Amino acid sequence: MRIYIKTFGCSANRVESEIIRRMLEDRGYEISSSPYEADLLIVNTCTVRGETDLKVINYLKSIKKKTIVTGCMASSQPALIAKYSPSSSIISLKCIPMILEAIERERTICLEGDFFLNPIPYINGVKATILIARGCLGNCSYCIVRIAKGKLRSISPKIIMDNLIHAVNLGAREIRLSAQDTGVYGFDIGTNIVDLLKSLIRLSGDFIIRLGMFKPSSIVKDLISIYKSEKIYKFAHIPVQSGSNFILKKMNRGYTVEDFKQNINILRSEFPNMSIFTDVIVGFPGEEESDFEETCKLISEVNPDKTHVSRFSPRPHTPAAAMPQISEEIKKRRSKILNDIVKELQMKRNENWIGRSVEALVVDSYVKGGVIARTMEYKSIAIPNETPSIIGRRFEIIIEDATPYYLIGKIIRRIQVEEHKPPS
Repeated sequence: MRIYIKTFGCSANRVESEIIRRMLEDRGYEISSSPYEADLLIVNTCTVRGETDLKVINYLKSIKKKTIVTGCMASSQPALIAKYSPSSSIISLKCIPMILEAIERERTICLEGDFFLNPIPYINGVKATILIARGCLGNCSYCIVRIAKGKLRSISPKIIMDNLIHAVNLGAREIRLSAQDTGVYGFDIGTNIVDLLKSLIRLSGDFIIRLGMFKPSSIVKDLISIYKSEKIYKFAHIPVQSGSNFILKKMNRGYTVEDFKQNINILRSEFPNMSIFTDVIVGFPGEEESDFEETCKLISEVNPDKTHVSRFSPRPHTPAAAMPQISEEIKKRRSKILNDIVKELQMKRNENWIGRSVEALVVDSYVKGGVIARTMEYKSIAIPNETPSIIGRRFEIIIEDATPYYLIGKIIRRIQVEEHKPPS
């Protein structure tokens, strides 16, 4: 039987799809590269936002073959799947191994279980994603993902280390550590993210680690010594979500605007060129114009390298969905205003790199032709007219131009690194 796996959503979902793929191959099933040539489809879903739900539902409605639906939507909104794809089997994240039984049976429903198969890395060229934890300790009033993923369950340091070694031995050079909140890694198993990173950067081999998203917390101070390593990108993804303490309290985020700014100040005092990514939600229930203005002020003050702006989308089974909602018209207007601010800030920040000579690792092909390289600050550089054959190598690059979203450069010379040795 040929099976096609369709994945929606985040990097953690891609790791889960890799687990499913390996499980199927071990049972002797053939993985198809095309849904049209497959006998059966497995759809690994995402449900983080309303528009994501719509994409998933439209995809499910288009399928005319036997289908198994898993992932976050299967765990948190099985009734929605049943409504629009009534013949599909529904297997939640809690009972992934039941997919094997669902393949051979008629429609199967499994929503409860104790799934915790050890993850394997998701490798895409020289980039690898390694899951370090499932779930989180948060209780944000708007988040359906916490309902789907459950409470924090950290992966053992040995498994993470083995996955990193395996990925690097297969050619990965950029290692992305993924979790809903990497900052709370290990709280449930008697360790922490700092100790994990210390063990990983001691490994030999040519690789650079990108630490995944974490909430503003005191963990930042403990990470300073880790960030000094040449094996760690000078990059931090710290979602603030709002510049209003009133809204942050309604969101139940567990920190204040002052906490967020303190984190950024600590990082930039040590690493002035460090890339800071953040996320903002506009139009959260109860957000007044003054709250929105505080958000605009905060983003202008902090001046992140990248800010993802999203309009609030009420999710089922969350407290925020029951709050009085703000009109879509207001959300759209506020989103437009903030995105314009963000675009201008990012443009100015990137223009400061023009004329600099930097060392960067080539990690991917560029959709417009050429390749994409990454500096140690995790700045993306588009290098036109270069072939994908140089992916995985390091170069000195001169920055010649910039957009609000990436830099544009030209290779000066190749940087020879010590002959690659397997990590140990």
